[in-house]
Amino acid sequence: MNARPSFSLALCPWITVVDATGHTHLCSLAEVLEDAGRLRLGAPDPLLWGATARLLTAIAYSAGCAPAGDTGYWDNITTGIDLSAAVAWVRDHATDLDLFDPDRPLFQDAALHDVAHRPEATMPVLYLDLTAAIGRPLLSDHRHLHTSVPVDARRAAELLLIQQTWAVGGRIAAKSAVFGPGSSFGRPTAASGGVMWQPTGSIAELLAWRLMPVPDGPGRGHWTYTPRVAGTAEFLPESECDGLTWMTRRMLLLPDADGMVARAMTAQGWRVTKQADVPISVRHGSRDVVGTERGKQLSAEGITSDDDLAPLLALWGKAPHGSWAHAARTAITTTGQAPDVMAIGLATSNRKILHQRRIHIPASALADPRSTEAAAALMSFRQRAGLVTPSRRNDPATGTTLPPAFGSAALLQEEFLDRSGPQRDYLLFQQASAAPSGDPVRDGMRTAALSAATLISTADPDEDLFTTVSAPPTLPSADADDSAGQGAADTASPGHALAVQVGRWLASPRMRPVIADLERWARDPQPDNPVVALVTRPLAPEHHRAGILTAALIAVHHRTNRRAPLYGRADLPRLMRAFGSGNHYGPAHPATRAALQVMVRTTAVDALRPHLVRQIRYAASRKMAPRWSNLFDDLADWDRDVRRRWSELFFTAPTRRSISPTVNDQDKDPISA
Repeated sequence: MNARPSFSLALCPWITVVDATGHTHLCSLAEVLEDAGRLRLGAPDPLLWGATARLLTAIAYSAGCAPAGDTGYWDNITTGIDLSAAVAWVRDHATDLDLFDPDRPLFQDAALHDVAHRPEATMPVLYLDLTAAIGRPLLSDHRHLHTSVPVDARRAAELLLIQQTWAVGGRIAAKSAVFGPGSSFGRPTAASGGVMWQPTGSIAELLAWRLMPVPDGPGRGHWTYTPRVAGTAEFLPESECDGLTWMTRRMLLLPDADGMVARAMTAQGWRVTKQADVPISVRHGSRDVVGTERGKQLSAEGITSDDDLAPLLALWGKAPHGSWAHAARTAITTTGQAPDVMAIGLATSNRKILHQRRIHIPASALADPRSTEAAAALMSFRQRAGLVTPSRRNDPATGTTLPPAFGSAALLQEEFLDRSGPQRDYLLFQQASAAPSGDPVRDGMRTAALSAATLISTADPDEDLFTTVSAPPTLPSADADDSAGQGAADTASPGHALAVQVGRWLASPRMRPVIADLERWARDPQPDNPVVALVTRPLAPEHHRAGILTAALIAVHHRTNRRAPLYGRADLPRLMRAFGSGNHYGPAHPATRAALQVMVRTTAVDALRPHLVRQIRYAASRKMAPRWSNLFDDLADWDRDVRRRWSELFFTAPTRRSISPTVNDQDKDPISA
């Protein structure tokens, strides 16, 4: 029988590091710790990067490099940490760190050698690779999508370390007849499904920041799997080192004589007793796990991209006493220094792996107390926007209001950090509304949802919808000269002048034929109608179409209901929020909603005429009126921006405000106002 190979992580090169010149090397644990001030971890796989950082932390704790109190912790950060004890410990424990030691293999159970000869006891080494399990059940069935190939000892060490740190819960291809009762269902590790944050920089800087003082000392770790207590099903880590080296899996690598590993063994390992009343980020071995305000694990599924800083920064400022984030936050305040932090996440759902996350948090954000406050405000905005997101049942395209990592870039901008709460909300509203889809209906619905998130709208009634009067309060008497053009040159707004002039015509019995011509044009827009020249004479050529259409609509409103007030304060799309019956008005009224959607999707002003006539007749029958001057302006500039604004006005419920029940000043008669 061939001799069993040896591969000690203490002496054999396996860690990918980057030196000060940017070159990549493979080093052993001893070499990494000896040259810790010049090297930094360089593993491209974020899971391996985090697992390696945790292994170095456990070794440094076991070697006694951790400070006894806060003062020592701060001194390590400011003056540098002494890792000579860790180098000596690694060299003295080279056997404990041997991957293939026959009696005490690193993070493995040597007792499994007794059943290794049984074919049903082993599995291909591919089953240890988490990247091969993305989107399918872990360790149970990879089908034939991948072909397992043997790996060398270095890669086997990486797979073992990743399983030690990130093992996902779920069904394991382990038979109870071989491994014992309950061995076929594995529990997840403390970091699996969540996010872990680690300081970056050189390895010396990483360990100086990460080795926080812990109550009752770091204790002793376990480097090989042994039964805990006979007859006990669940346990708690006894110390920090015990928690960092906790083995949720019984594993054994089966190398060939040349050190290549083709098959392995795995089953359920140590089970952790649930601690519902203890925040996850203050438990032994889990102080670097990101916890929520309730003390639960932050799910990596909610981290939308590798640029999404907001959830992490918001929780950084709320980390409880006893967590690494709290210790680092206190050290930042005391020393004036801050580390760059790498947040690493593994998102799981229904015992499947969804994605990995690797998020860089710059030191400047952690050192600035405004960042955590701004991040909390951003997360509040996201939550409010999610609550008012339009229903996918109405329009699937409007179901997602905010893009991935929305607002995270703003957390690094002085303009955003310097603003107060309402001003930040407004900047976020502008950012979310900056990229229109091209469909004014969808854009309006999206903006309505964002507006509600910004303004915290209570959907109060639109008070300006019902502020109407029959005529401007300073309208001249019926005996006055109401010829076309009177006073038109005295006003800056042609829409305002037109609204006043048509009001004069309606008040003069001599102008009734003109009103009849306007109503006839609304039904049949013939260019030879004499009222066209009368209305457009004082207007610029680009305003002719908007002018005759607005004047015709005023006439239609008057002839539909002469008792209805003629002048209102609300824009027409806002006025349409009051159209409907029963308990269904505006966006909740199907006919009104459909009418608005047809109008804002109509690009030609001429094609709007029949739709506008119907809405104005309905408004007159309900004794309501729009603001004619604004209607004129909108028709004159009927483009994508105007149509989008109409959609926003219709779908957005404004907040309550105090409004004087008088006519709009813009539509007052300029002669005597």
